[in-house]
Amino acid sequence: MLDNHSDVSRPRPRRRPAEPPALAAAVAGALVTTTDPGAQAANIWYWDRAQPMFAALTDAIAANPDGRLRAAAADLRRTPTDPGAYRRLHALVAATLRASPEQIEPVVDAAWAVLTRSRMSHHLGSDYQPGLELGLTALAARAGAGPGAATAPRPGADPEILVVIPFRDRGEDGHRARNLLACLLALRDQTLSPDRYRVVLVESDDRPRWRELLAPYVDEYLFAPKAGIFNKWWTINVGVRNATGRAELICILDADALVDADFLARNLGRFDQPETGAFLPYRNLFFLDAAASAWAIDQRCQRGEADVAASGLRGFLIHRAQGVCLWLRRDIFDDIGGMDERYEGWGKADMDLLLRLMLATALFQYEDPMLHLYHPPSYRLSGNAHIPWLSYVPAPAIGQLDRYAEAPVG
Repeated sequence: MLDNHSDVSRPRPRRRPAEPPALAAAVAGALVTTTDPGAQAANIWYWDRAQPMFAALTDAIAANPDGRLRAAAADLRRTPTDPGAYRRLHALVAATLRASPEQIEPVVDAAWAVLTRSRMSHHLGSDYQPGLELGLTALAARAGAGPGAATAPRPGADPEILVVIPFRDRGEDGHRARNLLACLLALRDQTLSPDRYRVVLVESDDRPRWRELLAPYVDEYLFAPKAGIFNKWWTINVGVRNATGRAELICILDADALVDADFLARNLGRFDQPETGAFLPYRNLFFLDAAASAWAIDQRCQRGEADVAASGLRGFLIHRAQGVCLWLRRDIFDDIGGMDERYEGWGKADMDLLLRLMLATALFQYEDPMLHLYHPPSYRLSGNAHIPWLSYVPAPAIGQLDRYAEAPVG
C-alpha cells in the first residue's frame, strides 16, 4: 500500500556517472548538439522536440557565476564543429567538477537531461581530423585498385542472403553516389563467401543516372522509374520481388551505410536462433560528419581495414533509431505484405514497419556499430502524417516495376 504521507517532492539520487570526464563530456556534447547543424540533419524530429531541454541548458550556463565557463560555452556554440573549442570547455567543466562541483551542478543537470531524454548524443574521437575531404570522383578513380574492386555479377544458385539497397541521388555533387559506392565496396570486402549473398541495387528516378558507375559493383541492378517524390518503400519491394532467385533472408540496407568486413557473416549467424524473425543489428545509429565520413571511407575502402575505429570519428548518435538497416526472413516479408507503398518522402514509415514486424514475429535488436555517411540534408517531410499506424492492408501486387512508369517497363 502506498504511504500517503511520503515526501514525493524529495529529490531522488541521480543515476549518472560520477567521474568528472564523463560528466564534462555530457556538458560539452549537449552544448554542441544545441547548435551544430549536423545534429539537426541527423534527425530533425528528435532535434526539434529537444528544444526545451536545449534552452534549459543554455539558461543554466548563462546563470553560472564563472565567467570563464560562460565564455568557453559561447565559443563552442559559435564554432560547434571545432574540436579545440570542445576540448577547452570539456577541460574547464572537469576541473570545476573536481574543485567545486556544487557550482556547476545546475549545468550538469541540464546537460544530463539532454543526453538522457533527447535521444541524441555527440561523439568526438581523440584522433579525429577536421577538414578531410573525399569526393565521388576521387573514390571512383581509386576504387578499381582497392578491396572490393568491380567484378562481373557472380553466377548462380539461390544465395542465402539478398541485400536490397534503395537509392536516388539528384545532387550535383554526387554525395549520395559516393556513399553508395563506399557501401558497395564494403559489401564486396566481406568475410562471408561471395556465393552466399546477392547485392541488388534499385535506383528509382526519372532516368538511370548512376547505372554506368554503380552497376559493375553489384550482382544485379534494377531501375525503377519514378519522377516524383522518392518512394523508398516501393523501391525496396521492387528489389525483393524482382531480384533473381529467392533468398531465405533479406537485408534492407541504406545507401549511406558503411559496414564492417564481418557484417554479413555476423548477422547471418543470428538467424541460427530459430525464434529470430527480424532484427535491427544496431542500437545507436552514428551519423558521421563530412570529415569523419571521408576518413571512414578511406580506412574501410582504400586501406582495407576490417572496421573503422571510433577514435577517428565525429558526429551524432541517434539512440534506438529506426531505418538504415533491417534484417528479416523472406517468409516474414511475405506475411506482412512487404513494405507499405503508401509512404513517400521522409517520416513515420520506419516506425510503422517496426510495429508491424513486432506483431508478426520476434523483433530483436543488437548493439553493433552502424555508421551513416554524411551527405547534405535531403529529407523531405511529406504527407505521411495522415496514414494511421498499423493501417496497412497487404496488397498482392507490390513492387511492380512499372507502377509509376508512363509506359510498361520491359
